[in-house]
Amino acid sequence: MIISTEAIVLAVIKYNDTDAILKTYTAQTGFISFFIKGYFKGNKARQKKALFQPNAIIEIQFHHKNTGGLAYLKDAGLIYHYKNLNFDFDKLNVSTFLREVLLESLKNEQADIALFNFIKAKFIILDQQHFSANFHLEFLFELTEKLGFSPDLDTNGDYFDLVDGCFTNHMPLGPYLNKPETSLFKYVSGMIFAAKKIKLEQGQRKKLIDILMQYYVLHIAQFKIPKSLTILNQIYE
Repeated sequence: MIISTEAIVLAVIKYNDTDAILKTYTAQTGFISFFIKGYFKGNKARQKKALFQPNAIIEIQFHHKNTGGLAYLKDAGLIYHYKNLNFDFDKLNVSTFLREVLLESLKNEQADIALFNFIKAKFIILDQQHFSANFHLEFLFELTEKLGFSPDLDTNGDYFDLVDGCFTNHMPLGPYLNKPETSLFKYVSGMIFAAKKIKLEQGQRKKLIDILMQYYVLHIAQFKIPKSLTILNQIYE
């Protein structure tokens, strides 16, 4: 079956001296990897590198066998051309971190058009609008909702149970947030899900990212915290 679908490039991994593996999340088939011949060397290597840049939003056509393994592209073209995402230092670092989060979060995900459209829209917003230091926080909180483990804001309490995703007055037996962490987490998550602007100090922002990464580790199988988080924290200290 020939599939034509929009896709977001999550990673390009070197396979050998000339070829590469392209990891994508697509609107029609979910997470899927492709074998790209001549990505590093060949007559069209430069064109392929320009087209399959990380974060690229593309239209692809391929023969879908639904049997696992690597697929082979029949055709591909760029849908959206980033204006400054790859040239703005802040935007590039944030987009790299978020792309690595997505690679870890979506590697077992099936097709979800709402999820795809959310990711696509967010990267376009990051490219087009003035940079916000809270963008990655908002993205991560909203992504928990798309993936089905958003914090239950209808519950109340002084502690946040990281396993059950709810607030409680009883100290949980498993991983949880203490009272100051819970207060910060509830305030920010409530504001973000209500689409209200938040003001945070850098220390608070770093604490929330660390909390969210712990939350993702507990709710997504085999989730590994992106190495780019260390770089991101160093840049914005």
